[in-house]
Amino acid sequence: MKKRGLDPKKNYRPISNFQFVSKLVERSVFNQLHEYLLSNNLYPIFQSAYRACHSTETALLKVQNDLLLNMDRGHVTLLVLLDLSSAFDTIDHSFLLSRLRYKFGFDGLVLSWFKSYLTGRSFKVLVNDVLSDTFDQEWGAPQGSCLGPLLFVLYFSKLFEITGCYLPNVHAYADDTQLYISFSPNDIDEQLKTLPAIEDSIAVRAQIKAQ
Repeated sequence: MKKRGLDPKKNYRPISNFQFVSKLVERSVFNQLHEYLLSNNLYPIFQSAYRACHSTETALLKVQNDLLLNMDRGHVTLLVLLDLSSAFDTIDHSFLLSRLRYKFGFDGLVLSWFKSYLTGRSFKVLVNDVLSDTFDQEWGAPQGSCLGPLLFVLYFSKLFEITGCYLPNVHAYADDTQLYISFSPNDIDEQLKTLPAIEDSIAVRAQIKAQ
């Protein structure tokens, strides 16, 4: 278990049990989606997960290089490391489908296919030959599928749009995110003056979303 003491049902995602033909279709969709994202430059630039020539190594090199460049300029860097709990399990299907349509340009039959792929699914738990009742799978990306990680990247890309309004530097590997900002110690008073404006802007956005 990833964390001791947790309910096993909440600690493991259901593993997709696709037929062989379904796996072939999924791989075909993945290849076409991957090529579409590459050719239209739709991949998040600062996401280092789940694609060729991107890895934990590239994420570390990018962040380390930025920190060293800031040190050469005589700046200090404030770094915040985020790790979302159960990130893959909390994907909202309706929000993901909305992202696919309005952000990435999916529509018609393609969008309908992804809706069918994600929604209306269920799972059971088998323990010692005893099968549980059926539970609806209302959230999350399919575990054990090649499309699941790619769909998570598209879902998670919204974070880069949000942080881009406030911070100049952000990098991620899957759901592990590094937020950082550099400044000169001599200009700390000027940096502090911007904090109320940022807080006010966040409060306004939260109020608008609540309405």
